[in-house]
Amino acid sequence: MELLGGLGDVLISLGAMQALARSYPEARLTILTFPPGGDLLAHDPLVGEVVHAPKPGPEHPHRAREAVEELLARGDWDLVVSDTSYDGIDDLVRGCGAARVAANLWRSPPPDEHVGERFLRILLDEGLIEPGAVSAPRLRLTPEERSLASAQLAGSRRPLVFLLPDAGMEVKRWPEESWGELGRTLADCYGAEIIVPVGSDPEQASRVAGIAGECARAWPRGTLRELAAALSHADLAVGADTGPARIAAASGVPTITLFGPSWHGRYGQPSPHANLQGYHSCPQRDISDFTRQPCWYAGTCTLENRPWHTCLEDICVKDVLASAVALLEKRSETEFGPPPAGYFGATG
Repeated sequence: MELLGGLGDVLISLGAMQALARSYPEARLTILTFPPGGDLLAHDPLVGEVVHAPKPGPEHPHRAREAVEELLARGDWDLVVSDTSYDGIDDLVRGCGAARVAANLWRSPPPDEHVGERFLRILLDEGLIEPGAVSAPRLRLTPEERSLASAQLAGSRRPLVFLLPDAGMEVKRWPEESWGELGRTLADCYGAEIIVPVGSDPEQASRVAGIAGECARAWPRGTLRELAAALSHADLAVGADTGPARIAAASGVPTITLFGPSWHGRYGQPSPHANLQGYHSCPQRDISDFTRQPCWYAGTCTLENRPWHTCLEDICVKDVLASAVALLEKRSETEFGPPPAGYFGATG
């Protein structure tokens, strides 16, 4: 299975890859993707091998295609599944000679169907997976990884809430003041402890934690697997449409994802997770490809007479808080796993 996109692509495709592996228990599943996303698949018993492709660059624009060519040439494949269409990779996969092929799983999904669910529907419709093989995607962590994170979180209050303010693109950032207000309210009204992982801006987490108050602290930056292990102990995670928010959901944590340029109906997390959209009626919104929107290149909203830097500011703290409280209060064993002892306001 080839997943030559961003970190989010690996997590969006996790349900599909795990369903493929369950449908063919006698087979060996190989995943081709970019680092570091492939690291999240380590220790997954359903994944036989992860091959990291070098990322394309100005001097080597065809590296991704070349990686597909090299892997296809390694032997005879019974089934090849791809979610990529750039650089002619979809045509390359269709003509690879494998017994069965599913190329370009994206295939212009409708605006009201989450991409990961569409992947599964395509594979089901084409008879490539068994209906009974489909289940909620879940990252696999080792007992040692979870134990280490548990030790680092020892003494934390419950509920334990992770705020994920970092984003690779400026247009996906919610204001730090809003993050801080959300954290402070959850701490003051619900006894929550707030964890803010350090991202690309080393000082951002400290600023947000400072606004949130004494019950908030920054979490040192580590590997993706270390972040996943820490998140797996959370009672709630809130983040923009980024990889860390998807890691949280795939770790079985109730997650609220904030959407700005990208459309929640297509890229949102599946129920029972919550998705909040900034400025639903944006006249420049391109649901089929949000990277074509003017704000994506400008790094800021380009609409006139709008009181915000990015449309995520249209999402108010009150609405995020309402979703947070709803998820915390309805957390149950059938949805996310049982809440720990001393769930509200007690020391964990």
